[in-house]
Amino acid sequence: MRFVFPFFTALLLLIGLNSFGQDLVYQNLMAGKDDSAKIIRLANYAQKFKDADKVKAVELYGTLLKLSKKLGYPYWEGMSWFNFGYIHAREAKDSLAIVDFQKALTHLKKTDRQDQIASCYINMAALSGRMGKIDQQLQFSQIATQILEPTKYKNLLMYVYNSLGATFYNLDEYDKGLYYFRKAINLGRQINNTSEIVNSFLGVTNCLSSKKRFQEALNNANEALKIASTTKDDFDLCVAHTAFTQLYLQWKKPNPLIKHANEIIKHSVAFGDVQYQLIGLMALADGYGLANEHQKRIYYLDKALAIGKESKTVLQLDDIYKGLSEAHNGLQNYSKALGYYKLFVAHRDSANNLKTKKSAAELDLKYQTVQKEKELSNQRLHIAQNEVLIQKNRQYAFYGLATAIILLLLFILGYLFYRNKRKEYIRDTEALKKDKEIQLLQAVMQGEEQERSRVAKDLHDGVAGMLTASRLHFNSLTPQYDVLIKSPAFRQGVQLLDEAAAEIRKTSHNLMSEILVHYGLDYAIRKYCNNINNSNAIEFVYNSWGEIGRFNDSFELSVYRIVQELLNNILKHSNASQTLVQMNQQDTNLFITIEDNGIGIQEGSKTLDGTGLKNLTSRVEVLNGKIEIESSPGNGVSAYLEFDVTLLQKFNYI
Repeated sequence: MRFVFPFFTALLLLIGLNSFGQDLVYQNLMAGKDDSAKIIRLANYAQKFKDADKVKAVELYGTLLKLSKKLGYPYWEGMSWFNFGYIHAREAKDSLAIVDFQKALTHLKKTDRQDQIASCYINMAALSGRMGKIDQQLQFSQIATQILEPTKYKNLLMYVYNSLGATFYNLDEYDKGLYYFRKAINLGRQINNTSEIVNSFLGVTNCLSSKKRFQEALNNANEALKIASTTKDDFDLCVAHTAFTQLYLQWKKPNPLIKHANEIIKHSVAFGDVQYQLIGLMALADGYGLANEHQKRIYYLDKALAIGKESKTVLQLDDIYKGLSEAHNGLQNYSKALGYYKLFVAHRDSANNLKTKKSAAELDLKYQTVQKEKELSNQRLHIAQNEVLIQKNRQYAFYGLATAIILLLLFILGYLFYRNKRKEYIRDTEALKKDKEIQLLQAVMQGEEQERSRVAKDLHDGVAGMLTASRLHFNSLTPQYDVLIKSPAFRQGVQLLDEAAAEIRKTSHNLMSEILVHYGLDYAIRKYCNNINNSNAIEFVYNSWGEIGRFNDSFELSVYRIVQELLNNILKHSNASQTLVQMNQQDTNLFITIEDNGIGIQEGSKTLDGTGLKNLTSRVEVLNGKIEIESSPGNGVSAYLEFDVTLLQKFNYI
């Protein structure tokens, strides 16, 4: 039985949707003035029907969408589409839900709500995975990671790391799974999210078990149990002991497997979780199955079957029937074995459908910030109501001051007109100055490339040619110099001459980068990573998603040089053992991420403020891009580059 991680998808983070106005009927609500307070009340009202009456909820969110559009509130336009996506996801209408979240993004991107923007991508990733579109799932998860890493929403980022780890685990790419689970552990320790750290250690344990690195897996399972024991939370303890059962099942050790299965049952009963009671009973049955005690295996599988039917929890029925079939087969009860196998086949497809529906129902956000956000929304609602009341009380007093206000407004408008003209002048001056700086930098970069080409050509045609000619002269020595030719000093000199010629050719090729011209940016960077992999202790892992197109020659060359410089800095300063380079093109945007697990930038270092970074930033800005670099001591360095390639792409016409 392949283990499936109990990871979640954050699907819904509604701000301030408390039960205000629950006694108000829809007609009274709509009779009010069209303002922000009405929008919040309407969203509040729709929230009540989201799970209870989906048809009514769709109607209310449609009204909310129209009102938000009318009043110019992009956040609530986006959240209306967000809730459409939630409802369709609960109904397992995955394709339609993805379209809803994409529409939500068009509005939410006009706001500063990075958490909700990232949640859209996380949900689209989860839905894509459910539909079997793994490449699209990874692409959406990568975008969510890029959005969340510079923000304060570290709990949500940790969920994304765990989700990526689980995805790669289920793809049997255990090294990548380990990479993201360990990132989640490091982040969880920073934000002290102990429950999710236990989940992360569960992921590490299963990846290592699948790689047959059982002792390392045992160390991580012990760490999970140690953390869960400090919290004394029964759910955390269930997760920790589950790590042991999965490990010992693959390690073929029945006695410790049985011990930890009993612990799962004890803690699941303590907090009344039927799902983990079933997991514990099935693990107990697996242990007795390893010990060839088929009668005991049947006993515990029968208990699991009874609990599952009584609680109407049928997700494990197919696995229970399969286990009963195997156990009766071991006892040579072939008739019962065949009967249970038929039940296994009958329930397998229906269980898969039920798992899909349950996965849709679990697509909810689970962070601690929800309550605070709701309280803040209530405060905003009360403030809006008070403002409306104050406005009505003062309305008549304002009429007498109308003339003075008009004069004041005229004065203010005149002042604003002057100030805007002044700002426009300053902005134009700054833009002109920046254009000149960009032109100067472009000229410098072009000059550098021309100089590289000239030096490469001189090295290749001049020095390399002379070295080759010298080698030919040595080869043409006549037999009368036989003693000289056979001397060690002569041979070593010829060898050094060959090595010098090879090194000059290599340097010449690096300077000219002919591979980039012929094959493009994706292939050139991959080739460069392979080359430095062969000659350095650091492992460079390169991945690209989607179809990376061809771009303007000067743009490709400039980006290639920037990546070269970042990787060379890692070689020189990072003390890393692994570096991950990722490239992804989405529509008209090109994304590049470079991460290492080195020592990071130490306290007191001027690396982040030095001229090298300023020069690098200027070169990126010239290419209509942006660069972000994050680091802390002991956690490596992460560089994120983004370029707008709208006008830089090459197209092949047939």
